Amino acid sequence: MSKREQRPAQAALRVVPAAASARQLFAAQDDSALVRAAQAGDRPAFEELYRRHVQLVYARLTRLIGFSPEREDLIQQVFWNFHLALPRYRGDASVAGFLHGIVVHVAYESLRKRRKAMRKLEDHELDRLVAADATPEARARQREQLARVLLLLERLKPKKRIAFVLHVVEGLPLTEVAELTGAQPRAVGQRVAYARRELLRMLQREGEDR
Repeated sequence: MSKREQRPAQAALRVVPAAASARQLFAAQDDSALVRAAQAGDRPAFEELYRRHVQLVYARLTRLIGFSPEREDLIQQVFWNFHLALPRYRGDASVAGFLHGIVVHVAYESLRKRRKAMRKLEDHELDRLVAADATPEARARQREQLARVLLLLERLKPKKRIAFVLHVVEGLPLTEVAELTGAQPRAVGQRVAYARRELLRMLQREGEDR
């Protein structure tokens, strides 16, 4: 399917408000029941899956690729890929886990094709990722540190960056990262180690330049 053909289909997946009665009905159903309904062609069931998981997808995608201007389009791409994958979903993994694998793939493809460095982040964007209950001074320090880390991550190769974020930032075991990325645990461990060394060298160079 061409990109032009995908756009109307992706637009159709953008959530429209569901009737209150339908929302109440879905609230009593677990993800498995919604998936079975969506597999049978029930669009409202798919929309409810979107509502339940879009914030988690947003957070995971942001950690992997940063504040990319194409992030909103990539979120839609994740759910479009999920829609295409529904026929082969058998419930071996949770819906959140299944979506996580799609997020990783979409993030990798985005990073691999990226031509421009991430733009400088605004304070209001960073505010969404720092502690809400911190003092203004602490929030300012956290914003500065976060912006610095995200800019350093931009310099890593996509596979190293994704392995590092999944293992170190999200705290996933190497075996789970390996499953999500389609690599061997040993290879994932090497990518994480290389990423750590490269980030440390970057930090040391920054310290020397000051």
